Amino acid sequence: MSGTDIHQLAAAYALDAVDERERADFESHYPTCAVCRPEVVGFRDTLSHVAASVAVAPPASLKASVMAEIGNTRQLSPLLPDSVVDLATHRKRQQRMVRVLSVAAALILISIGAFVVGKQAGGDTGYDVAAAALFARPDTRTTTLVGPGTGSFRIAWSPSGREIVVLGDGLAKPAAGKAYELWLVDAKGAHAVRLLDKADGQKVRRVIKIDGDPKQWVITVEPEAGVALATGPVIFAGAV
Repeated sequence: MSGTDIHQLAAAYALDAVDERERADFESHYPTCAVCRPEVVGFRDTLSHVAASVAVAPPASLKASVMAEIGNTRQLSPLLPDSVVDLATHRKRQQRMVRVLSVAAALILISIGAFVVGKQAGGDTGYDVAAAALFARPDTRTTTLVGPGTGSFRIAWSPSGREIVVLGDGLAKPAAGKAYELWLVDAKGAHAVRLLDKADGQKVRRVIKIDGDPKQWVITVEPEAGVALATGPVIFAGAV
């Protein structure tokens, strides 16, 4: 399994929608992965909030109605009688469908949960919903930026969505009149992405539309009005 593929299993793993081989591969990978570990924790936390916010007691008649329906529902479609292979193929298709539906349901719950949790916490629900939608895209890739700056930055980019999620944590507040500025580096050079954030509460949470094909992300501290060319030293950087 490639590194890109294994990073895409965070949502499915949090929902217990992986097979045994994928589970073994992912569990040997994610505890030490700076990208996957917080994503699994985040997915599980969101799902727990969703479950708590929508939980209701089932009606007393539910068990009887489910048991009656089971007795009247055919569990397998008719199969051709000439080979057991048909049965195995049928079961594999069922398993794939269950996994696809499970992951789809998880992503829907995560999006709803982001809205619910953000509203309860008084957060920016626009960011929460947009970020959940971007993380749900199959082509989203996450880069952890490193450097001499205090704290950390992660950037998730979806080529098909042409947008990024910027997550900064444990950051130092820039000096008066200064802000963190993000640069997209491609084959033509560095381009200002117009992220200008004071990192209130030591955090940055932004969803930003971008153009271009990034090869690297760079963050500097610049005048809070923004600059077209970087003047400050690079404090965080990471290759896409």
